[in-house]
Amino acid sequence: MSRSTAAAVAAALLVAVAARAALAQDTYSSRFDGTDLDAILADEGRVDQYVRCFLAEKDDDCDEVGRRVKAVLAEALTTDCAKCTERQKVGLPKTVRFLARERPDAWEQIQGKLDPKRRYAAAHPELSQ
Repeated sequence: MSRSTAAAVAAALLVAVAARAALAQDTYSSRFDGTDLDAILADEGRVDQYVRCFLAEKDDDCDEVGRRVKAVLAEALTTDCAKCTERQKVGLPKTVRFLARERPDAWEQIQGKLDPKRRYAAAHPELSQ
């Protein structure tokens, strides 16, 4: 293989790796997409834990799932879940609907901190009805 051919192959591989990395960053991690959201929402203590986690300045009240969600939640709310996986696009409105109906004070606090312009709520008024 000539030097120019080897260089072309190496360049093509680098482009392919870079393209794959860029695609991987187009969505949030799917690592916890298999989490049983219904079980969490049915457990008052876990809901309280996650509300505390999302509202706290530090991650002391967060488990691993809470830390990961907290890290992207503001962006997910303000961009209408633009980087969400398909599973997350189902889970976010389900959680918002639950909080708006069952824990409206907590939902107001979360919005106030993470989505103060209420972009997500404005885009989805049906979730709080």
